Amino acid sequence: MKSSWGIAVVTAAVLSSVAGCAGGDVVGSVPTATATVTAGAEPPSTATPEPTPVDELAAVDTIVVSAAGLSLRQDETELAMLDVVVLPLDDAVTLLSRVLGEPRAEGVEADHCIAAQTRWGWGTATHIGTPDLYTDEGTLTFTARDAAVVTPDGRSVRIETTGGLAVGDPIAPLDAATDATVKDDFSVEPGRDLGIVYDLDRTTQISGDEWSPHGASVHSTDGAIEVIRSTSTLKDFC
Repeated sequence: MKSSWGIAVVTAAVLSSVAGCAGGDVVGSVPTATATVTAGAEPPSTATPEPTPVDELAAVDTIVVSAAGLSLRQDETELAMLDVVVLPLDDAVTLLSRVLGEPRAEGVEADHCIAAQTRWGWGTATHIGTPDLYTDEGTLTFTARDAAVVTPDGRSVRIETTGGLAVGDPIAPLDAATDATVKDDFSVEPGRDLGIVYDLDRTTQISGDEWSPHGASVHSTDGAIEVIRSTSTLKDFC
């Protein structure tokens, strides 16, 4: 026969064991992790995002103006050629915008000796536009009065002749090396205005010994190059 005291001891031991399993920390016990799953949830993506394409024309650092058009270069490597004879203006503007950034819209109204022209500009005074009085029909005009154009992303794109000259450079070496048939002196005292076709497209005889050279040219005032032009006539027939 068990005593009431013995029954009490057994009961206490059982209750103590149940309480330990139900809630508190038990030395040596291993907790069970429980995952919560939300119905319809997408698993986290592990795909690598596609890299943003890099436009190679954003690396252009030099534009070389020739009778054929504009050579867009990085160092000595030509990345693209803008043909001023065959390329529509919209396409030319799109191409140059990849190099120089978004242009500003400008227009030239018809006036005495001036044909109306649609054009787009960059820098201080660098433009590309529709034909004017000095180009062949269908040939775009390109005029640079900047030695370089600073782009929105901070690059400096130099604009130069086929001989490496830019606006502001001395014209004397080019003058000395150029035949008289492809240059003209427009001087009005006291300064000297000199035009030189440095990349000849053609020369047309007007009358006698007078010629009209056509090609990429520079214009100088007082010894410094003031403007670089794509293919056009050198003489003013207005």
